[in-house]
Amino acid sequence: MAISIDLTGRTIAVVGGGGGGIGTSICERLAIAGADIAALSAEAAHVDDTVERVEALGRAATGQVVDVRDADGLTAALDAAAADAGRFDGLVNVVGGVQVPYWDRLLDYPIETFDHLIATNLRYALVGCAHVARGLVDAGRPGSMVNISSIASRSAPLMAGYGAAKAGLDALTRTMSAEWGRFGIRVNNVAPGSINTPRSGRSDSDLVDDAAKQIPLGRRGTPQDVADATAFLLSDVAGYITGHTLVVDGGASYRSAGLDDSDLPAQVTNPAIRARFESDGAT
Repeated sequence: MAISIDLTGRTIAVVGGGGGGIGTSICERLAIAGADIAALSAEAAHVDDTVERVEALGRAATGQVVDVRDADGLTAALDAAAADAGRFDGLVNVVGGVQVPYWDRLLDYPIETFDHLIATNLRYALVGCAHVARGLVDAGRPGSMVNISSIASRSAPLMAGYGAAKAGLDALTRTMSAEWGRFGIRVNNVAPGSINTPRSGRSDSDLVDDAAKQIPLGRRGTPQDVADATAFLLSDVAGYITGHTLVVDGGASYRSAGLDDSDLPAQVTNPAIRARFESDGAT
């Protein structure tokens, strides 16, 4: 018997639903499964693009521009999106990541970097999940939420703030699942490994040799891989799953190369990045 992921009749809010990467793929995948989408993103062009993509798939879509670092602005944007869409049945938090300028060694780690990464990877997820959950509870409706975490939650050399934020997100998700289960609200995580997105700035051909060495399945992940896992967890197929972190990394977590002789993560092969840290006197 084939298992079908069916989200027909549901409206899902996707915070970070634009930009051509994971968020866009999630919105499209959920729409293919029958969901209507409320896309929230920092850039109007990203919102407009996602709305057009979802509508082209035959589903209703609405959008809001939001800076997730502004808690009041985020809740207001969620309220506006819910008013446009009619209601929310679920939420996906995609916003996050850590760009190379925010990489640093712990011995010299700026507290401003830490605060920024906590705000953009953890704090907003609490604000958004709690706000949507309150609406579901008040309406007496069940729901499902998915937070996009990372395998960096286990250890993140050069990216300590990011790893700490994602570890916090994992713990937060487990707590939300425990507290909100009695209301019929499920909360889960998807933890991607190395995913090839427009933000990553490198193509599969650039990394094919590295992927073969570091990832058992021999390739980097795609946004579609993450989107498929997200759709599964939101759906009734995963109706008895909550508080779980679904790792989507091609097995990379189980073949961690750790730090190399230069005290750098072995998977970091970009010459410019390696040169930056090999010349800092800490190796």
